[in-house]
Amino acid sequence: MKRRLFKAIAFCLLFVMGGLLNISSIKAASANIEITADNNQITVGDSVYVYITIDSDTIFSDIEANLVYDENILEYKSGASFIKGSSGFLKIADVNISEADDNRKYALEFKAIKVGKCEIEFSGQIMVYDYETGMPMSVSSNILELEVKAAHTASDNASLASLKISPSQLNPAFDKNIYEYNTNVAYDVEKLVVVALPEDEKATIRISGNETLKEGENKVITTVVAESGKKVEYVINVTKESAPEDELDIDPITPDNRHGSFELIQEDNEIFAIYNGKYKLLEPASDVKIPEGYTKTNMILSGISISVYEPNLPGSDFVLIYAENELGEANFYRYDKVEKTLQRFVEDIDSVTDPSDNIDNEDQSSSKKYRSKLNKAAIVISILCALCAGLVIVVVRLYIKNRKQK
Repeated sequence: MKRRLFKAIAFCLLFVMGGLLNISSIKAASANIEITADNNQITVGDSVYVYITIDSDTIFSDIEANLVYDENILEYKSGASFIKGSSGFLKIADVNISEADDNRKYALEFKAIKVGKCEIEFSGQIMVYDYETGMPMSVSSNILELEVKAAHTASDNASLASLKISPSQLNPAFDKNIYEYNTNVAYDVEKLVVVALPEDEKATIRISGNETLKEGENKVITTVVAESGKKVEYVINVTKESAPEDELDIDPITPDNRHGSFELIQEDNEIFAIYNGKYKLLEPASDVKIPEGYTKTNMILSGISISVYEPNLPGSDFVLIYAENELGEANFYRYDKVEKTLQRFVEDIDSVTDPSDNIDNEDQSSSKKYRSKLNKAAIVISILCALCAGLVIVVVRLYIKNRKQK
């Protein structure tokens, strides 16, 4: 019995140790990826071959990874069929292979198109799968740095032939050997118009700091990059004025803002009002009834004295103008002195009444309602009193009758 128990315990221990060994072997599976090039220093126009070498301590199968590079300096030309992409991003997907191994190598061709330094590296997680277990391995990789130099015949001329700005001017005047300038702009200038021409047509120009000028000091920089990669900066110190106080307030949106401005003009001794059309000002004929509550007077608008009709109310913001529209129809129009708008006058809607009349009418109406309520209350009280008196009489009679019976 003891011998059997001992064998069972030994078997369990061996099983657990075997499992631990398998787990440790799975965890230990790893791969190393090295990125190299046939030449780390190249010139513009040359081709360079980049090699990706994968070594592992065990057999691996599928590989999936993303490779990135600077598309402004290098141009991808060719590689294995399973390497897809361009413009600085390549996807490597070497999957469903028929044979597995512990070493693999890929070659990629690039062309140098611009002077500068470029790094080629993997982006994100690199997936290298163990052939036996199908589990991803632990992967390490390096970063390859390439330096692209200018050709021996490349020009290093990074000077400007001319530099102009608008709406202001440079101070001092432009000289290709002067690299710093000053200028002032008004508060409403959002950006400068910069026109820069290089002396060498192969040089490139980049302008920065001109996106949105702020109040105070700004720097607008024109960078010239020669064919050889040499850089020269021309700096413009821009001082932007502060907005005046009256410009800081935001005007409210009024009908005047939405529909256009009102103004009077004089043509051939005739006066016209301009507002969403053209209205000829007239004197009302003798048979034209002046709206009730309005009195004729004179008023100066747009520097022209005209006849208007004011309401008999102090402090009113409205007057009436008699005019003929473009269809030849004459009518009174109501002019708003505050918002400077003009609209046709409708007497039933826009009739003027004295506020004091409304107050008196309201007082009289309230007084009548109050007296009516008092009368109703008096009637109700009289009825209640009569009922109470009747009840008292009935109670007294019942009391006396009850006494007699006793």
